[in-house]
Amino acid sequence: MDFLDKLSVLNLNANKLESLESMPKLGALTELVLDGNPIANAKELLHLQKLTKLVSLSMAGCPLAEEKGDEFKKEVLIALMDSCPNLIKINGEPYTPEDLAEAKTLRDERIEAEKNKPPAEEGAEGEGEGEEPADE
Repeated sequence: MDFLDKLSVLNLNANKLESLESMPKLGALTELVLDGNPIANAKELLHLQKLTKLVSLSMAGCPLAEEKGDEFKKEVLIALMDSCPNLIKINGEPYTPEDLAEAKTLRDERIEAEKNKPPAEEGAEGEGEGEEPADE
C-alpha cells in the first residue's frame, strides 16, 4: 500500500466513524475531512497525532465539535499542537494566537490536575471500607 504514503487529502465525510483508533500513519497527509461522523470523545483526537504533516482538519457536524462549539479549536490544539506543527486550519478557519495560548494554558492545567489527583479517586474509597469488618 505504497500509494497511501503519498496521499495528501483524505475525505471521510459522513462515514459513520465513531473512533479514529485505526487511523493509519499517513506521512504525506495534509488535509483530513471527518465532517458528519459520530465522533463524540475528545480522546479520539489523540489518534491523529501520527499525522505530522496535517495542515487542515475538519470535523464539522461531529458531536464532539457540536458539543464543544467555540472550544473545539482548543481541544484540537491541545491534542495536536506538539505533533502536528503545520496545522493551521480547524473546521475551515485558522486559529488565532489567542486560541493557541489558551490551549497551552488549559493543557498545562489539565496536566497539573492529573498529577495532583489522588491515586484511588475512582470509587476505591467505598470498596475498602466494607471489607475490614468482614475480615475480623
